[in-house]
Amino acid sequence: MTIRIVELHPLLLIVGATSYVFGWFLELLCLLVIVLIHEMGHVLTAKYFGWDVTRVVIWPFGGVMETSDYYNRPLKEEWLVTIAGPLQHIWLYAVIIVLDMLWLNDALSLLLLWMNSAILVFNLVPVMPLDGGRLLLLFLQRYFSFYRTIIMMAIWSIVFLLFLNGILWINQLYSLQLMGISIFLILDNWFLWRQRDRFLLKHLLSRHLRRQVKRDQICILRANTNYSLSNIVKEFKRNHYHYVYIEDEDLLSEDDCLTGLFGYAK
Repeated sequence: MTIRIVELHPLLLIVGATSYVFGWFLELLCLLVIVLIHEMGHVLTAKYFGWDVTRVVIWPFGGVMETSDYYNRPLKEEWLVTIAGPLQHIWLYAVIIVLDMLWLNDALSLLLLWMNSAILVFNLVPVMPLDGGRLLLLFLQRYFSFYRTIIMMAIWSIVFLLFLNGILWINQLYSLQLMGISIFLILDNWFLWRQRDRFLLKHLLSRHLRRQVKRDQICILRANTNYSLSNIVKEFKRNHYHYVYIEDEDLLSEDDCLTGLFGYAK
């Protein structure tokens, strides 16, 4: 696994130029260092499990690790990769406190502590694609099918963001920055909902080719003869192996379903 590049989003370059003009460049630099450390937590943990990480993109308000392995690895791996980002902020608190005792002035120390806390809290908001949203998604996938959890999280994220923005507006805590971030997250979840079938197919193809599903967790599904394979596989759950009874007469295994869906055997 190799990371091709750590990329700065074009919007960040605009923000960087603006911060330099208004004398906020040091603040922006501190923010980006914290964001990069957060993302490296994800990357190093993903690398440990052998994930294919292509690049890390740094935004003005956060970052994202791009990989094709989300949704396609065992739940335990995704839990650890996801939580590895927020965990970096714990030791960062200790580093900031030590630097404050050694040579940082109080103003810069307070700024770093505030930034570290803000990024941690922001990433734990339970909406996709933030870490808090991914953790909630992984929790739901223990009980519901992969397809249903994608739909549930997309809808929940949009509704939660609209509700949260309404609360902030009523309490006069709104800002252009919050509006921009909220629009970005709402659009991202709208695209997640629109592309739910594509995410399902990628997940199923990975299950078919890699065969990483634990067979000690069995899920029994029932369907009638009018049920199509495309509908049956929408009930497949993470970390489960499935058997499908067709009107209590025919029995299909998960391998049978996936081979029939993709048209070839491994």
